[in-house]
Amino acid sequence: MRVIGLTGPTGSGKGAVSAILKQDYNAFIIDTDKIAHDIILKGQPAYYELVEYFGEQILGDDGEILRRRLGDIVFAQKGDKLNFLNNCTHKHIYKCIENELILHSCEAISVIDAPLLIEGEFIKLCKEVWVVFADDSTRIKRIMERDNITYKQAKERMDSQKSYDVY
Repeated sequence: MRVIGLTGPTGSGKGAVSAILKQDYNAFIIDTDKIAHDIILKGQPAYYELVEYFGEQILGDDGEILRRRLGDIVFAQKGDKLNFLNNCTHKHIYKCIENELILHSCEAISVIDAPLLIEGEFIKLCKEVWVVFADDSTRIKRIMERDNITYKQAKERMDSQKSYDVY
């Protein structure tokens, strides 16, 4: 099985590249952003760790983690809070990726779509790595539209990630 690690910063176009690989090459796509959303749902692996660390301020009336509220805290303050979030979620995401690769081992091509491919050590599961690039103005526009957030919030998210030079 050919396992491609698809990476790049937020808003770079990883989702569009994944869609093309799925449509044109019948690739199996492992979307780590979706996994990250799923593992923080109430009762799921990372939920209790995050609530214990960040407190109930990140919860909605239904007891679910409000991702936007968590994001506002993490991306505005960066540092230890962002590190904790990543460390907490990466271990659970890695295990989910491993399980998906096993379940879909008969696929010719599997793609791990991961903005934090290196940081989460998901790169260990890949045979090759592709990096998706887009200019900052395009990325900001995409992030604002996708997440329905302000320019300032989009910029904070971009600034919290590594630069293209690192890729």
